[in-house]
Amino acid sequence: MDTEQLLDKAVPGKVLLPGSEPYDTSNASYFASFASAIKPAFIVQPTSTQDVSSLMKALGPALKQQKLLLAVRGTGHTPIAGSANIQDGVTMDLRGLKGISLNGDKSVVEIGVGETWGSVYGELEKHGVTTAGGRVGRVGVGGLVLGGGLSLYSTRRGFACDSVIDFEVILASGELVHANANENPDLWISLRGGLNNFGIVTAFKMNTFELGPIWGGVTYYMPDAFSQLVHATVDFVNNEVDEDTHIMSSAGYAFGNHVATCCMYQTKGLENPPSLQRFTSLPHQIEGYGTMRTSTHIDFCNELSNFTKDGVRSFYATLTIRPDPALMNELHQAWLQTLEPLKDAEGLILSLGFFPLTKALLQNSQKAGGNAKDIDPADGPLLIFFINPTWNSPEDDKRIHEGVEQLLAKCKHLAREKGLLHRYLFTNYAYYQEHVFKGYGEESLARLLETSKKFDTEQIFQTAVPGGFKLSASG
Repeated sequence: MDTEQLLDKAVPGKVLLPGSEPYDTSNASYFASFASAIKPAFIVQPTSTQDVSSLMKALGPALKQQKLLLAVRGTGHTPIAGSANIQDGVTMDLRGLKGISLNGDKSVVEIGVGETWGSVYGELEKHGVTTAGGRVGRVGVGGLVLGGGLSLYSTRRGFACDSVIDFEVILASGELVHANANENPDLWISLRGGLNNFGIVTAFKMNTFELGPIWGGVTYYMPDAFSQLVHATVDFVNNEVDEDTHIMSSAGYAFGNHVATCCMYQTKGLENPPSLQRFTSLPHQIEGYGTMRTSTHIDFCNELSNFTKDGVRSFYATLTIRPDPALMNELHQAWLQTLEPLKDAEGLILSLGFFPLTKALLQNSQKAGGNAKDIDPADGPLLIFFINPTWNSPEDDKRIHEGVEQLLAKCKHLAREKGLLHRYLFTNYAYYQEHVFKGYGEESLARLLETSKKFDTEQIFQTAVPGGFKLSASG
């Protein structure tokens, strides 16, 4: 039986072939155009956990022998080309795995991995609750929690993955298992940040909490205010005790213009609270552009969605540092130097960001049961340093990648030289060349490798599912 027959038998009517309109529509719907440039031999679109199980059982022999390669797609937001698509292989598109259901007392929500955070928050809002998921409404739920993720509520609740209390997983064998604090706890911890190294997550459960108003939005500053924004960010991450706050400080270049921004939120709805006045009182604000207001969780996440669109040439790069204004200003200068020769790239947008991992965030993450990242709260506070180029033309691919690679290497060197570089890499933003699991530390990596061998005895998710960051590459 050939592959097409195997797939048709496993999931009748859910197999898309090249040359068909449904195939072309599906393959063109990734966030980054790099992923859409890859052409799988088949796209399969399961609509139930049983479908995923049937597919893994049907494909198992070919995957074991590596006669066939598999990619697993959630909603396709990762910008790394081969993470969620596979040339000439089978791409399993999980967007049909829908479902958002609350338990009786509305304290837990079960979410199908085909959902986006916008759809989740929209449904939960009807019931007066929300959950600590992703900050951008249009992003899919699965990849974000498997990478760790941050939320507007992270200072109080840890990484997004720390709110996941149960994963529903199809193993390479096709077996359905659950992973939680009582059942397969090693797999539960591993999936909180361990990506697609163990099985295919089809649904998960998250803690919810009462939804209330949030005060926040985006404040824009003249570019020469960035140094002051850096000092305010360091003061915040070192000294702020209000756990109901979240900030993202950034510099950006687009279409010939520079700007500095701070996205800030007080998640209890306190208007212009003392905790955020170090940002709201900064001089050189650009009047008429700020969006500070009292609104809802979904509204703020939809606002952040408006900063991105699908089908772009874009990628991320990151490192993690200890907060230090002198270093952060050096990193900004290095970013400016990288930008200069790239300004003539068509449609270029280049962003730099500093995103806090406060001591409170790391402590609350640990209290939630732990995760694969294994960051000691004593290491905090930390800052995620984020680089994001977006541009239009394939002709500029090489020089933009090379420019950012050189920038990343220089920034690591500057931070390492000052003793301020931390081992951790925020997985959701990591550049494709990184070994992210080495950043989790030797003990965590050893546990993850052990868990992988326990639940994926044939190591199919290391060899026949090559997309994403692989444990085997770091081990």
